[in-house]
Amino acid sequence: MTHLFFYSFAFLGLFVMIVTTGCGPGGLTVQPVTGMVIHNGEPVEGALVTFVSTDTLGHGAFGITAADGTYFLETHAAARPGAVIGEYNVFVTKTIAVDMHGNELLCDSQPLGPLGRPGVRHLIPVKYSGMDGAPPILSATVQRGRNVIDFDLQD
Repeated sequence: MTHLFFYSFAFLGLFVMIVTTGCGPGGLTVQPVTGMVIHNGEPVEGALVTFVSTDTLGHGAFGITAADGTYFLETHAAARPGAVIGEYNVFVTKTIAVDMHGNELLCDSQPLGPLGRPGVRHLIPVKYSGMDGAPPILSATVQRGRNVIDFDLQD
């Protein structure tokens, strides 16, 4: 993978870091959360799944989907994987970096967009990402115990 691929996650990565800061390591009690992301009937590999607490003082959690579409949530300020009990808005994003012609950037030496930055192509509909002003349309509740929360995304 190239450095440019990760630039497409810069906004979401910063967002996750902001919403998950707070208590020191081990200071949060979390519950295990896993699930699967499916898009048009196919498992999605490499998608960023972000749980944003609906409580303004809450902690967010995130995970990346594996080849079979499964994810496991992590919370920044927790000693083990999982998410804090509560209500969440959920965002799912999978993007690639593209050049000014819309072609996928495969290496750092390819030409960039008009401002010297790569463009972004969404590989699943932007309506699930919260980007470009998209309101949250996915939600989840994390409860005590093991949580399995699947998302079936459609175009």
